[in-house]
Amino acid sequence: MIKIGICGGLLNDVIPDTPKESWMKDIPKKYYKKNRNGYLYEPALVAALNHKYKDVEVSYIHKELKESELEKNDVNFLVGLNLLYAWEQGKKEYNRVLQLMKHPKTHIYPSVKEQFFLFDKGDYLQYFEKKGIPIAPTFVIRDKRNPDEILKAVKSKGWASFVLKPHYAYANIAIKRIDPTDKNAKSQLSTYLKENKKFPAFVCQETMEGFAKFWEVKSFWLNGKFKYYIAMKACEEVFDESKIYDSCPTKFGDISPTLLKKVKKMGQQVMNAFPKTKLHGKNTNPLYVRIDFGCCLGNTLDGTSYFLNEIEYAGCGVFTEGNNVFHHWPTAYYKKSKEIFDSVNRQKKTSKRTKKTKRKRGRRR
Repeated sequence: MIKIGICGGLLNDVIPDTPKESWMKDIPKKYYKKNRNGYLYEPALVAALNHKYKDVEVSYIHKELKESELEKNDVNFLVGLNLLYAWEQGKKEYNRVLQLMKHPKTHIYPSVKEQFFLFDKGDYLQYFEKKGIPIAPTFVIRDKRNPDEILKAVKSKGWASFVLKPHYAYANIAIKRIDPTDKNAKSQLSTYLKENKKFPAFVCQETMEGFAKFWEVKSFWLNGKFKYYIAMKACEEVFDESKIYDSCPTKFGDISPTLLKKVKKMGQQVMNAFPKTKLHGKNTNPLYVRIDFGCCLGNTLDGTSYFLNEIEYAGCGVFTEGNNVFHHWPTAYYKKSKEIFDSVNRQKKTSKRTKKTKRKRGRRR
């Protein structure tokens, strides 16, 4: 029996309540969202896994991570939680959770190393750029946060406007657009940097106007394979004003087969270049990676020059509401849990054989 923990409670993604599935009756009623006609993603995942697979025992770890609870499981998947949530709670909680996640007995997946790789947006974008994958024109702001120097750098690149995105942030948190020719640009930038000084660094990118006109494509890769995509378009206010609106109405749609083929090819390039992780010496694909692509490089507005915009992992939205895609997720989690469980058991058997061989050799001497 494989014991699995699903750590979450914060994604707020919903599984539609139709068509009815037999495992839905096992989801506690408190996780049903009547106004959205569906069940919260994490408890739905727990119920589906327990129902579909008889060799697993899955529990829901809601919001707070406790060492005693985590140690009971063979693997604990970060779903609606990750290390960034603890970081937002303050230094004390961050250090507690960081040490907890580092401890091998808590069996946290993905590892701290894998999480950190995607926390620093500018660093991983530049990493993939070196691998030949196109990104929007980008530089990273670290300790030197002089507004005059930043504006000078932006103007030297000829950018009509730029967007700032913090490392250690997600969704639309603390994203800011500024037009360098605006008479208030320096004061806007100064205020922004002061208000967001807690962030370790910022991605500074040329504004890609294509986000308002063309679809941003969020592609989902489970255990190394493409499974589905979500196409969405930013609201026009993002591009008409010097701030990002959290209340923007998002538009969803479909992309052409030609564009889907192109996005899948770029996504495969990202997966091929993704830093390798090992399970007891054997390379393994991440459980899931959400690779987001935007348009258009050079602001050509040609509708074809797509580039890598962001990569998300544990704790990111999965956009299951209104889409017939949930069935991919229990299968993916089960496969990864089996891979981890079998790998650990092989390692234990190898270790026992090694010890036995050493004892026999000792007796012969």
